[in-house]
Amino acid sequence: MIHPASRLEVVVHSRADGRSAVKSAAYTARAAFRDTRLGKRFSGTGKVGLLSHELINWSRSAEDLWNAAEQAETRSNARVVRELRPSLPAELPLADQVRLVRGFSLWLRDEYGVAAQADLHAPEFHEKALGKFLARDRSDTGRATYHASLFDPRFTNRNFHAHILMTTRNVCRDTGVFGAKTRILDDKSSGPGEILRIRQEWEKRTNAALKKIGSDARVDLRSYEAMIAAGDAPEGLVAQDHLGPRRAARSRKQKLEIGEDTTLAGKRRAAVQQRNAELWSSWLQLRALQREQDRELAEQIAAEREAERKIVVETERQLLQSARSPEEAEAAMAASSQFDSVRMGSAFECAMAWARGAQTGKPCEEPEFSSTVDLEAYEPPQAKLHPEPLLQPRTVRSRGPRSR
Repeated sequence: MIHPASRLEVVVHSRADGRSAVKSAAYTARAAFRDTRLGKRFSGTGKVGLLSHELINWSRSAEDLWNAAEQAETRSNARVVRELRPSLPAELPLADQVRLVRGFSLWLRDEYGVAAQADLHAPEFHEKALGKFLARDRSDTGRATYHASLFDPRFTNRNFHAHILMTTRNVCRDTGVFGAKTRILDDKSSGPGEILRIRQEWEKRTNAALKKIGSDARVDLRSYEAMIAAGDAPEGLVAQDHLGPRRAARSRKQKLEIGEDTTLAGKRRAAVQQRNAELWSSWLQLRALQREQDRELAEQIAAEREAERKIVVETERQLLQSARSPEEAEAAMAASSQFDSVRMGSAFECAMAWARGAQTGKPCEEPEFSSTVDLEAYEPPQAKLHPEPLLQPRTVRSRGPRSR
């Protein structure tokens, strides 16, 4: 099954859509910012649920960052913000979630030279009034109760997520000056590949964080088509339509009041979810059965090969035992699969002892290579300072050239 947090949405904010970078930043930061270009003030202070707020590659305030981003653009349809909305696994402690978002934002800075605002949002409470009450209690006990409630499925949907707002231009770390556009992300030829690389980086970092806490769960940001093609998902899966904030709020309200979403979209989503769950369940059962069959087949093959090996060993043992001369023994050793090479001396004696059953280990195993040596106490054998040469030197007198 796919982890519920297997989601990373990429949204581009453009002036052509009536978007304002300052307004978006104020909403995600749960703060009040003034847009100097429009002469308007936008406030997100009425919302609660901000768990973490950080600025990457920017030394001034978030309000200054996004006003500078707006001033750097002159076109009426300019793209000012690129937003990433990754979901966070509820298994991760809050400190690990913050660390994951921060590390990923730093990676974006290093890869594309952008400045970013990273805000981590809490999941929605089933009862909004309760969520606001707990979030506004600033005492130590209140904060502890609030954070504990966030991870409790009785109170929230456990939908931890982040909003990472990236500038669409390079930003100098030292001066804060906006530079060239990040065309590699906008170009039709390179953009899709870069977005895929961003998603893969988030997936890799999230799964590493899950592994670090000992969780076996893993997120997978691939499409159903890609997973099916790789053999990692059952055929017939249908992707869910994104509800959006308004329809999602209406769905949550109906589930809270009557226990289910009775809207047409809600019924359609429920039917798709049920069918996908049935496909996953059947597919996982079949895969587990196939793995069990493969394991049994592997054990059977291993047992057959071991039986064949024992027959070969016994046959070669009998050949060595029946040898009547050293020549026959050498021939049997040369034809044996139990010996790497034919050697005389100790190897020959070792082989004959093995054939008679005196040894149970692998024949011709040199004992000196399997023993433990204390390197500090070990003293090499004393060799002669001047070993005898293999050939005795002989003085040869040279003769001069013959006269012609």
